[in-house]
Amino acid sequence: MRNDGMNEIAYDFGDDKDLNEKLSFILNEACHVFRHHADGNWKQIYKPKYANMLAEQISKKPSLIKKLLKLKDPVVSNITHAAIEITKNK
Repeated sequence: MRNDGMNEIAYDFGDDKDLNEKLSFILNEACHVFRHHADGNWKQIYKPKYANMLAEQISKKPSLIKKLLKLKDPVVSNITHAAIEITKNK
């Protein structure tokens, strides 16, 4: 599923509604900023910002990694891999 960055997606990663809301916010924001500000407004701080937010959730629930990568969205995959590296280095 590819997030176009304009229409918010309510991601579903299971029964934890709070987690779904947090992840939906992170992924929707990252996709929007990447896809609609890649014209020069994409700043170097954005990837680490979203990756750190995602790493916090992955640290709590590592099983999210498979689910995130299964979405097959290049932006989501990119920040997921960055988040994995962050969790490894903690």
